[in-house]
Amino acid sequence: MLAEVFSIIAPVFLIAALGFVWARMEQPFDTLLVTALLVNVTSPCLIFSRVASLTEPVSTFGTIAGVAALSIAIFGATGYAAAKLLKLPVTATVAPIMFPNNGNMGLALCLFAFGEVGVGLGIGFFIVAATSQFTLAPWIASGRFSPRQMLRSPVIYASLASLVFLAGWLPLPGWLYNTTKLLGDISIPMMLITLGVSLARLKVVSLRNSVIVSLLRLGIGFVTGAGLIWAFSLSGAVAGVVIIMCSMPPAVFNYLFAARYGNHAEEVAGTVIISTALSFATMPLLMAYALRA
Repeated sequence: MLAEVFSIIAPVFLIAALGFVWARMEQPFDTLLVTALLVNVTSPCLIFSRVASLTEPVSTFGTIAGVAALSIAIFGATGYAAAKLLKLPVTATVAPIMFPNNGNMGLALCLFAFGEVGVGLGIGFFIVAATSQFTLAPWIASGRFSPRQMLRSPVIYASLASLVFLAGWLPLPGWLYNTTKLLGDISIPMMLITLGVSLARLKVVSLRNSVIVSLLRLGIGFVTGAGLIWAFSLSGAVAGVVIIMCSMPPAVFNYLFAARYGNHAEEVAGTVIISTALSFATMPLLMAYALRA
């Protein structure tokens, strides 16, 4: 079991560390360009190729998407309650707790733990999380809700297109699958490298608040994931994917949105750094649980 867990964690840690060292050596890395490619091209291709070719029943995919939506609602409610109870800034607390790092870390762990089935199921969770983040996170950070933000997201259209092939309404052309898979395969390693670069460039300002929110994110995430597995009687790869995705640290995009709208960006940055470091320390236990779920 120890060797199996290490083989899952090591690639994630080493690829992220590569990005961290690259940034510390002051090598060129255009985060805006890479992020734009990930959001607009490679991630939609990853979603399309994996979902369209998924061999799991549509009902299983629907279950994990429903669990993802429920988990995000729970994260948001508990995050807001914690912010009010502990007198923490709402913006700097709710978004990091509500939106975990399902892309950079979650999908990679699902892939290494459960193979193609794992990443396919993980994408079901990721679609819901990404859609929620790109619509609700700007609203939380800016105080303004914009439906146009959701309609401009390529993730939405890639998801809808992939469901046509998943449901069997049309055969998946080989050229389309090969093209989108080739582009999509870039996503996971590039996400991890970008995570490492981001961690190297961010700074911790408010240590106390960042530590508290970090512990809340990881604790609420794990308890919620375990509770949903029990409530819906999930098992195998589905249960493993749910606990992994729920237990991730905050997504780096939480910082980007906070910085864009000038709303407690330094505190969010500290939370991303501290929670990611804590998650690497606790990851062996998390993966051991996920493999046995």
